[in-house]
Amino acid sequence: MEISERDYDLLVDTEIVADVILGTTSITIKEFLDLSEGDILSLDKQAGTGGDIYVNSRIIGTGDIIVIDEKLAVRVQDAMDSDNVVRYFFEENLL
Repeated sequence: MEISERDYDLLVDTEIVADVILGTTSITIKEFLDLSEGDILSLDKQAGTGGDIYVNSRIIGTGDIIVIDEKLAVRVQDAMDSDNVVRYFFEENLL
């Protein structure tokens, strides 16, 4: 797929929502409803493995979870190359 310079310029100014997923777990609705403050949900990833960075339902990278000024942040460790990211946005009609 050939992407024009104009299309590329439009794309890079488009705002997106990026999600960082630390891990997942499966619980029943009853277990969810029974949760209270202080309860712990065990996730499927090992501690220290970082989080997966998603845009829509597509993983585009991974990163380490860090704290900056008392807020969580992600230090990107591995990311999809820019050509594949741009192609993904155009194929998914995310503009």
